[in-house]
Amino acid sequence: TSLAQQQVLCSEQKHLTSCTFSPPVACSYSQLMAEWPLAVLALCSVAAAICTVAGLLVGSLPDFSEPLMGFEPRDTDIGRRLIVWRNIESHTGYKKTLSLSPYAKKKRYLSLKAAQGEQAARTRRMVETTYGADGFFCGPPEKSYSQLVFMSTTAGSLWNLQAIQSMCQMEQDKIRSHVHFRDLCQRTEANECCPSWSLGNYIAVLYNRSSCLEITQGDISHTLALLRACAPDYHRGVLTPSCIGPEAVRQKHSQCAQVPEKCTRFNAIYQLLHFLVDRDFLSPQTMEYQVPSLKYSLLFLPTRKGASMMGIYLDNLETWDLFDNYTSITGMDLGLKQKLFQHYLLLDTKYPVLAILAIFLSISFYLRSVFITLMVLLAVVSSLMISYFLYKVAFRFTYFPFVNLTAVIILSSICANHTFVFFDLWNLSKSQNPSAGLAQWVSQTMHHFAYLMLASCFTTGAAFYASYISNITAIRCFAVYMGTSVLVNLVFMMTWLPSSAVLYERYIAPTCVYKPEAYWNNSSHKRVALSVHYVLRALQNTLSETSKLLFEKLLPCGVIKFRYIWICWFAALAIGGAYISCSNPKLKLPTLETSSIQVFRLSHPFERYDSEYCHQFMFERLEHGEGQRMPVTVVWGILPVDNGDHFNPKSNGTLVTDTTFTIQNPDAQNWLLEFCQKVKNKTFYYPDPEQKSTVCFMEEFLRWMDSRQCSQRDHSFNLCCNQFSFPYRSEVFLHCIKMMLLEEGREGAETYDLGLRFDGEGNVAALVLQFQTTYHYTFNYSRAKQFYEEISLWITEEMKTAPVGLQNGWFTSKLELYNLQHSLSTETMVVMGLSIAISFVVLLLTTWNVLLSVFSVTAIAGTVLVTIGLLVLLEWQLNAVESLFISAAVGLSVDFTVNYCISYHLCPHSDRLSRVAFSLKQMSCATAMAASALFSAGIIMLPATVLAYRKLGIFIMMINCISCGFASLFFQSLCCFFGPEKNCGQILWPCAHTMKDYSDDSGPNGNFQYELQPLSRKLSDSFDNSTSTSKLSNRPSVLSEDIQVEDNRCPRAGTHPSLERERQSLQDTLGDQQVTLCQCPALQTSSPYKHSTSETEIHRERLCRDCRCRKYGLKAWDGCLCSLGSSFDMLNISSETSISDFEQGLKLAESASSCPDALELSDSYSNAERGYLNGKRDTLRLDLRETVFDVSPAASQQNSSSWKNRFGLGNEGPVVLPNSQPDMPDVWIKRSSAQSSGYNS
Repeated sequence: TSLAQQQVLCSEQKHLTSCTFSPPVACSYSQLMAEWPLAVLALCSVAAAICTVAGLLVGSLPDFSEPLMGFEPRDTDIGRRLIVWRNIESHTGYKKTLSLSPYAKKKRYLSLKAAQGEQAARTRRMVETTYGADGFFCGPPEKSYSQLVFMSTTAGSLWNLQAIQSMCQMEQDKIRSHVHFRDLCQRTEANECCPSWSLGNYIAVLYNRSSCLEITQGDISHTLALLRACAPDYHRGVLTPSCIGPEAVRQKHSQCAQVPEKCTRFNAIYQLLHFLVDRDFLSPQTMEYQVPSLKYSLLFLPTRKGASMMGIYLDNLETWDLFDNYTSITGMDLGLKQKLFQHYLLLDTKYPVLAILAIFLSISFYLRSVFITLMVLLAVVSSLMISYFLYKVAFRFTYFPFVNLTAVIILSSICANHTFVFFDLWNLSKSQNPSAGLAQWVSQTMHHFAYLMLASCFTTGAAFYASYISNITAIRCFAVYMGTSVLVNLVFMMTWLPSSAVLYERYIAPTCVYKPEAYWNNSSHKRVALSVHYVLRALQNTLSETSKLLFEKLLPCGVIKFRYIWICWFAALAIGGAYISCSNPKLKLPTLETSSIQVFRLSHPFERYDSEYCHQFMFERLEHGEGQRMPVTVVWGILPVDNGDHFNPKSNGTLVTDTTFTIQNPDAQNWLLEFCQKVKNKTFYYPDPEQKSTVCFMEEFLRWMDSRQCSQRDHSFNLCCNQFSFPYRSEVFLHCIKMMLLEEGREGAETYDLGLRFDGEGNVAALVLQFQTTYHYTFNYSRAKQFYEEISLWITEEMKTAPVGLQNGWFTSKLELYNLQHSLSTETMVVMGLSIAISFVVLLLTTWNVLLSVFSVTAIAGTVLVTIGLLVLLEWQLNAVESLFISAAVGLSVDFTVNYCISYHLCPHSDRLSRVAFSLKQMSCATAMAASALFSAGIIMLPATVLAYRKLGIFIMMINCISCGFASLFFQSLCCFFGPEKNCGQILWPCAHTMKDYSDDSGPNGNFQYELQPLSRKLSDSFDNSTSTSKLSNRPSVLSEDIQVEDNRCPRAGTHPSLERERQSLQDTLGDQQVTLCQCPALQTSSPYKHSTSETEIHRERLCRDCRCRKYGLKAWDGCLCSLGSSFDMLNISSETSISDFEQGLKLAESASSCPDALELSDSYSNAERGYLNGKRDTLRLDLRETVFDVSPAASQQNSSSWKNRFGLGNEGPVVLPNSQPDMPDVWIKRSSAQSSGYNS
């Protein structure tokens, strides 16, 4: 009963001690975490479960069938116009909002479409039957057919017999031999698969060979001569499809008279030059070559593009053996790119999963706890699901892009970093106060960790939210989801993680049970298990000592000693990265539209076709490449307003009509007629004879009216005839324009487009005028910008002179690529700069220190600039995915720098060098481990086929390495030079009544320091003259005596025999006081000299140390298996880090305190004359240690009183250390009854 009462009393005392000097809120919080961890975990779990269910049930689930959707800029002027123009096109037709004809009838519309298709089919059959070499091919080659690109294996020319026959053979082996080819191919009238449109088949048709394998070298030579004769006319634009046919057909086109008859006799010549050979073959530049080189040749398969080709591709074309001795298949366009991307997207999911697994395995390895790892994993999943709930329900986002899934990896890395830091601080609290309760451990840990979490998560979340200003839908959605996930994770890290640590310490942490040697020797598997345990234990100790050496000694020493080098080196890197990123060569802008955006490696055949080969053939270049003319479309009547959901790329909104629009009044008619003449007079206007322009519809209408003679018999002619003068009255204009459309529509086989758009009631609802320009479509941003700015400026000026009904006109063109280029080129750096600015503001609001905020943001900006510079050197194009990575770069660069910033800010030292060493020792190990974990995750993602996964891995590796370097070396070096000391740079509020106390500040709460100033004032704190990190401060340190399980602390085989005998004799002498033999003092002062003590007191000290070694040494652990909770036992920030010029007495004292074998030497040396400093120096450095042991109150009181009597201090008397110098006062060390609640320096 007495023992139970003592335990309750001790528990109350510890609880009182833990809350005495803590704020009420912090005390309540630590009590809640320590006493109710299961309740906190249950509450968080219920909240996560409810949000998960609600998020999955509300609305539709994410659809990743179109993973590239949402990467177009939407909120730009060009983007709005493109969306409205697409809406106009989609809403124009029968029974739609707009119509080309005022009296469109369903029967007439369908009959016109049927007639149009029938005539086209009849024309194609006529040409092919009569002039297509006896109908060998099934029509001309079309872009809708699957295509293969061949290249010479030896990088030579394909225009030779072996190469041409090789292409035929490879088509037979890879395509036609597949079991499903006959089900997919286009068929002839004989129900056979149509032949392919290949170089060999065209030559075989021209010279009546049965197959391409039977052609001869003479056939090839004759074909080359024929192509050489016709190529000049083709490249001049004279040889066109309209010239191919009988003489009567050619006479209708004047330019065809210049073409030789042998070039128009068959369509094979035109199709060879237009479809099958590259543009440089027989071009004007290579025409004079005696043997022209054919680099690439295209082969059209008689199968339609699409998902039906997936089987043939996966079976025969996905392999890497697409070559023989002469040719190889290097590019394809099977219409499978998006489908295959979805296929590999699912197949390559294993790489992100393995990357996430690597992160959590790193956590498990670092903490050696599966339970904590699982709890962190649950925290990540819960944060993501709650964020998904908020994303859909609170923010009402309906579109969830595929890129949002990258939040899993990013949030896992952030959680790993925070977990490493938390448990380092947790183990530090345990090692400094081993007898304190869970509430005090939580309080001490969260005092630092909560501050770090607030600064880190708010800064990271704000950096992600800054990307919301982007005009690209997917990036905006990612910014909202990722920023929300970080903030939700903040709540989980503040509640879930400390509760998990308390739960682990209370119920799961293993306790070692002693087992005799006989237990381990009675079976072979136990001996093997014990041997393996010893090996792992030795490895653990090796890693622990290595980490201590690296992160506690070498790294602080290296940073401070070489701070000049680090600042210059990283500043040069940042400047170089800024120059490369912003000046030259800069990130390359995309050269492909979003529909053809790169999704695989550049070596993939699909990507090679889109990026290289499609521009090598004239049919692609003229229709979709840089050979086509840039059109201009001017629209009136529909406002360029995008009223759809800007966060859902599937929502395009509706058409918004212009209520002021009219073209019927005379002013509008005159202005439209003048507008036609102005367009024709512009230098950028191109009169295209093959494509009719609608910009001069008013001029055409005027000619039509003048051509109609008034008739007295037919009154319908009297209203629309030449008796009326221009401009016409509104009712005459509207009636006659409708009549003109009806008459012109009867003559053609298709609906006549005059540029007018009618509503359902037959009224003119919109006007669309189109014309071609002299500008060519280009992938070059500068030329496209010149075109857009010139046309935009001209249209703007013209709209100012327009009448009221036509002033709201706007234009559009083929500007999809330019819109993407313009958005990425302007907003990427803006987003990055805004993210950095917001990070600075948030850091300033959390630290209230200007200097630390500036240094942190400088390191973050340097990280981002160097990363972008490396991306430029890797020749990355600034597509939407790359823009997403760059916008996330600031958020990913924050964590490591904030780790050091907050640790520096909370350091109890006042001078900057001590603060730098403190923060490096406290945070470098966790930071390095987090960087290593994410680096390994990036490496795992490199083998992925999907380019997004691979680039994400590369980006993660780079950003982590660079961020770790800038944070650990550059930021800390800046702090070495300009870091704030004491309250320098701190924003102090007038209402603040307390200021932070430092060790060199005098006051009653100086924590033993103010009495030591006379002795420590003259010490040199120059780190440049010593490699000792103990000289970073000009005052002694107050440290806890750390109780560790280390091989170098105590002898492996127990105590020395002489000490054992002395302990036994003293035990017999003291009798009932033996319980105090294993109770070490509550306060121990270590110095180069000691009071002369009796032999009994010396024996007592030896036995106490021996007891501590026996209690915590390896002897008690030989028969048990246990797991510790940290990768290294403690974070020792003390004068023991000194590696040079310590006095011999201090060395011996440290040696004696570390190993009992050297006790006699230490004690004999310390028994010097009272107050004599042994002639070493006239100043004294003291190392005061405070050790707290978990003992019963009675034993503690007895032990304390015995040690106080030993020093002659009484109950409250100070410790007096006399000084040997007559002009220097003695040192009076005041005892404190309060227990330190913070981290000791």
